[in-house]
Parts: sequence; C-alpha cells; structure tokens
Amino acid sequence: MNQMINNTQEASMKLDNTSHPSRQAPEELVPSRYAVRIGEIDVLVISDGVLPLPTVMLGHNAEPAARAAWLGDMFLPQDAFDWALNVVVVRSGGQTILIDAGLGLDPDLNLPRAGQLMKRLAAAGIDLASVTDVVLTHMHMDHVGGLLVDGVKEQLNPDLRIHVAAAEVKFLGVARLLPRLDAGGLP
Repeated sequence: MNQMINNTQEASMKLDNTSHPSRQAPEELVPSRYAVRIGEIDVLVISDGVLPLPTVMLGHNAEPAARAAWLGDMFLPQDAFDWALNVVVVRSGGQTILIDAGLGLDPDLNLPRAGQLMKRLAAAGIDLASVTDVVLTHMHMDHVGGLLVDGVKEQLNPDLRIHVAAAEVKFLGVARLLPRLDAGGLP
C-alpha cells in the first residue's frame, strides 16, 4: 500500500510537471510554480496569484516623498503594488504538507488575479485528497481562505491534520471557520 501511495505521489509531483524560469506554461504570462528536490524532500512553491495593495502600506512609516522616490527608482507604480501570494507543498515520506492555503476565490472581493491555488494545485497534479497536513503560519485570510472555498472541504482527506498555533486561534476566535477544527479542536 505504501509503495502505491509513493508511486502516486512521485507521478504527480515531478520537476518536469512544473514551470521553470526558462520555460513558461503557454496559458500563463509567468510561471505559477517552481520545484526543488532537497535530498528525499520535494518542495513545490505554487502561486495563488497577486493581491493589489495600496503603496502606502509599503513603508507606511516612511515620508511620502521618500516612498514615492523609492517606488520611482524601482520602476513601480505610485498607487498600488502586487503582493505575491505563494503557498508551499512539501512531500517527504508518506506526507504531503500544504503550508498555508491561499486566499481562496471570493467573487465579492473582486480580486481576479488572486485565489488561483486550487486550479494551480490541480495543474501541478496534486489531488487535495493526498494532502495529509496543512500548516497555517497565521490566520490572515490570504493564508486560510483557500480552505473556505466551496467544495474544497469535500475534496480534503477526512484524516487531514491542520496545524496552527493555539494562541492564534484563541486570539482571533476563528476555530469555527476551519474544516476539522470545529469537529474536535486542534490536532
């Protein structure tokens, strides 16, 4: 059984199934995933898209003129910048670990270039049912929203373990929002 799981994992997360800086997927302007193998550990960085943020959030304590000059020197727009949203998939042994879950698709947010994770996981050959663990670095929406997308919970492995600092959940009072947390507390 373990050999069958390992063969399935190997088939779905190979370096030739990912974008490389010198090759681009024809349907995307920039690569949406990069992979590296470190010993026996496979690491895949997948883009969830970009979140446009006002530039005043960048160096909010800087003098406006200094910030504007820096943005100009970097050839960046003065009004907004694209904040990259990335998620990491780690495979080691029989585990497939998703580090953060992206923003998720919420049509009310009007963020057409964000919330691409589920589509890009599928394009990388990663079945949500194969994910054994999700590690949430913190509880901002751009890190947990992908778990809240309609239909995602039903695709997840029923034994999925979600790891998040208990203090974070208590502080924000959001345990009821995450699949599996409402059914028995933190793993």
